[in-house]
Amino acid sequence: MTNESMTKADFYTSIVLITLGITAIIFSFQMPGMTDDGQNPYSSPGLLPSILGMIIAGLGLIMFIRSLVRTKGKVGVSGQAFKTVFTDVGTFRILVTIALCVLYALLLGKLFFPVLTFIFVFVFIVLFEYDLKIEFKLQIKKIIIAAIVAAVTSVSIYMIFTYLFLVRLP
Repeated sequence: MTNESMTKADFYTSIVLITLGITAIIFSFQMPGMTDDGQNPYSSPGLLPSILGMIIAGLGLIMFIRSLVRTKGKVGVSGQAFKTVFTDVGTFRILVTIALCVLYALLLGKLFFPVLTFIFVFVFIVLFEYDLKIEFKLQIKKIIIAAIVAAVTSVSIYMIFTYLFLVRLP
């Protein structure tokens, strides 16, 4: 990537980050407050998401301003640049990642947590590690490793949250 295209990418990424940060802040304020029950306000479930939202939006704003300064306010949007973004492998990977995460979130509570987490991690690893140009026999090791990592991850997360943090997972 050239410096100019990187600056344009920073510009568009900053808009997404600012939007994501503001959305996180809005949703965190809609979470129930713990002060109504006489509990410490620092134990409120919306506190961490709001702080993270502020950090994401703030860093996005810095990136936005920096990209405007570098281009002297002339970022410019061309049809070719727009097309390049959506035909880029990186964009495809980001969209697949978002789709997997949304699907995971939608299925939470509908499937047993360790099973859903195993499927999520396994599919994620296989999607990004499996090479369609190489025959299946040569990639069995990748699939076995993906299954082992997914199993260890799902069981570890379930055990840690259930027995260490005493949090009931769906």
